[in-house]
Amino acid sequence: MLMSISKKGCPFSGRPLVTQLKGRQKFLRLFGDSSKAKGLRSGFVVLKPKESVGLHNTGPSEEVIFIISGSGLVCHGKKDSVKIKKNSFVYIPPQIPHNVINTGKDLLRYIYTAARV
Repeated sequence: MLMSISKKGCPFSGRPLVTQLKGRQKFLRLFGDSSKAKGLRSGFVVLKPKESVGLHNTGPSEEVIFIISGSGLVCHGKKDSVKIKKNSFVYIPPQIPHNVINTGKDLLRYIYTAARV
């Protein structure tokens, strides 16, 4: 649910950054190359069936993944994995190698957010 803001505006300085998800983009950095986000990265990812993002880690950042649609696996560490599906929320600690794999028949869409600890 979105909250409306009064005509007086927000009670803090600075401007929010708004990004729209459009069309059939496979990957979109939600904050772009903005210097407004300090230590925070976020993106929208779309994977085709049997596609993966590839094994990686976020270094000193912790990461959360929210599944918008589809199903798959998040492989982490050396041999562990967890099943994911629509509305799954996954936390990945810093320095943990991981991969997101679409194991379903439909597109897997998710948003990740990573922040330095």
